[in-house]
Amino acid sequence: MKMKIPDYKPTSNHVHLSDKGEWTIKILSTSHKCESPCYLVFKMHILFVPGDTLIELSVEIRPTEISLSATDNITPPTSMALIKSVEVGPYPMSVHSYDNKIYLGQYNSCDLLRYDLGLSGGEVLLTGNSDVTSVQAYNDELYVWFAQKDLINVYDMTGELKRSWKHYCRSKDFNKLRVLSNRVVVPNAQNQALTVYNLHGHQLRQIKCPGFRKRGSHKAMAVCGDDSVVVSEYETNSVFRVNINSCEVMWMSKHVQYPQGVVCYKNRYVLVTSHNTDTRIWILDAGTGGLLSQ
Repeated sequence: MKMKIPDYKPTSNHVHLSDKGEWTIKILSTSHKCESPCYLVFKMHILFVPGDTLIELSVEIRPTEISLSATDNITPPTSMALIKSVEVGPYPMSVHSYDNKIYLGQYNSCDLLRYDLGLSGGEVLLTGNSDVTSVQAYNDELYVWFAQKDLINVYDMTGELKRSWKHYCRSKDFNKLRVLSNRVVVPNAQNQALTVYNLHGHQLRQIKCPGFRKRGSHKAMAVCGDDSVVVSEYETNSVFRVNINSCEVMWMSKHVQYPQGVVCYKNRYVLVTSHNTDTRIWILDAGTGGLLSQ
């Protein structure tokens, strides 16, 4: 898809330069003139640079034709339809889909259940004496967090324990352990941070998250792209995206009151549910955190 960006005037600005040549600038636009948020690409040519000094340049910037990538053409979901429901007990706490299977962690029975995608043929894969706080499959291994035991266990797909390590966090969280790009990310509520481990439990870093409450607050987390997660914090009415490599909080949204669950849709949209309603879903822009619809 190609488009022209209209009505843009030349501008001037102060810039700090270390080299001359042609520079490309990308600006994220959510203008009403665009059907969806898109990147506007401008080019400017620096004619000379008298040393590494602050100079004033009058630069004429003309919009160019741009091609939107496939992900920019993804439209947000507009409705949901119930395909099937199944009784799984009164306290489901974590759910994850992997390789045509659905894995469900239980709060009260302390079981990890496995279903096919049609929600039939449920079987108990693991059973124990601690609540299954979170589960995720990654590279044919199951990462399971037992928060009451301060323990993260890694199993093969048959339920055989391969390795484990300790991690302490006692906040009331759902779907809070996430694995991406060979990194395990879990909340560390008492330090108001996310802790990042490698796949064998070696701590790599802690990322401070200003939206975290230390205790007693529901949190949820979803993978968004190859290097970031989206986190919701119930009591501070916060949804924010964090880059796990740069430790940058990319954006924070306050649009949803009492957010309780998050999911990233095709790395383009963040879908958020609220404790206040069973039917409404807020849709945020994954790139900016801006509210798109509800």
